[in-house]
Amino acid sequence: MEKETKNLEIPIAENERNKAVENLLSLEEYFNNQLQSDQETYQAIATLGDKLGVLWNGDK
Repeated sequence: MEKETKNLEIPIAENERNKAVENLLSLEEYFNNQLQSDQETYQAIATLGDKLGVLWNGDK
């Protein structure tokens, strides 16, 4: 029975490890996508700032 319990623990632990790795990969993908989105937002703000600057300076 002792041996049987040990045999069951290994697949369960491996399954839990695999789930943890999968969750970490999902988090990495989420944060990479968020970073990409943030960079696009910053670029859009910078572009808008440049255009507003041109308009503002054009009025003077």
